Amino acid sequence: MGVTVAAPSSADEMLGRMVDKLAEQIHPHEETLSAFRKVPRHLFLPDVELDRVYTGSAIPTKHDEKGNPISSSSEVAIMALMLDALRLERGQRVLEIGAGTGYNAAILAELVGAENVVTVDIDPEIADEAREHLRAAGHGAVRVETADGWTGWDEGAPYARIELTAATSDISPHWVAQLEEGGVLVAPLLLRPNAQALVALCKRGEILESLSVFAGGFISLRGVGALGEAAREVGAWRVTSSRVLDEARLLALLQEKPSIEVAEPASWNDLALLAIADENSLAISRRGSPAYSNGIVAEDYSSLAFVEWTGGVLSPRLLLISYGGPEALERLRRRIDEVRGRAWQGIRLVAVPTTNARPDGDAVFVHKNYTFAVSATR
Repeated sequence: MGVTVAAPSSADEMLGRMVDKLAEQIHPHEETLSAFRKVPRHLFLPDVELDRVYTGSAIPTKHDEKGNPISSSSEVAIMALMLDALRLERGQRVLEIGAGTGYNAAILAELVGAENVVTVDIDPEIADEAREHLRAAGHGAVRVETADGWTGWDEGAPYARIELTAATSDISPHWVAQLEEGGVLVAPLLLRPNAQALVALCKRGEILESLSVFAGGFISLRGVGALGEAAREVGAWRVTSSRVLDEARLLALLQEKPSIEVAEPASWNDLALLAIADENSLAISRRGSPAYSNGIVAEDYSSLAFVEWTGGVLSPRLLLISYGGPEALERLRRRIDEVRGRAWQGIRLVAVPTTNARPDGDAVFVHKNYTFAVSATR
């Protein structure tokens, strides 16, 4: 008699559990949840184990020659937040910049109709794979084009909605021109080199006003609008900061034995807001690590402390890691206490062409095309 082995959970069951967890922790719109239930994520990640696919975490799918990710399947929680921020309606024309695996385009297709979705990617190989994945998932009517995302896709304009799934430090005039009046652009904006915010912006003439601002992180845009290499290689670490760093002194500090403890509860929102609030904050991680971290280094490089976040929004794990003396650690704890629980919903952002008069705000970030004024509503 043979031994009966219990069958592993099916992909459908795993998908259902992932979406149930999404509903419980993120509370997206019912239409968004329904779209996720209809699209099997594993069809867009055919070479990845099912258990990993249905954690819902971000999964890098292509790397550069240094091993840094240049394309990925985004974390489903962040995808859901961005889709809700788009305020989608059936029949709207949507442009996605950054096709990736094609998974997000498939969700968009469920929400507005596949014939209304155009997705572009600068990498022909990535575009080809996205096209194949979409066909396999029954969404072959989605238009996939190879193009530099900075220039958008003029042929399908105007669009009611434009979604960037790659981080940018500026707004392309092409996106604004291709967006209809009153249309919505959702983009991951790098206000500082290590400070990223996801912003839903409504077009009012040449000015863009935020409908919502929330936390999230994306791989940087490639091509004409590429950010350049903001990160610095410091030994086995990648460090991004607004300030000029003394890399030799920082490396010496990182070679000391660290102190590690479980961090007090803090959300992704708190840590991302820390990066925007403190001009001396830095992002630091070991090369190849998926962990997100933000922290502070003392002016004299006597100490360094950062909070390391792993596991994504749905299953977070936080560690407080420090090197050297207590100064940076104490300062970091004070900063986290200041921003902990502060609602991103209370943040307003206005984007004005840089050639216009400088806008007012609690913090103003001047970039080549657009100047961003950030204010906390009272």
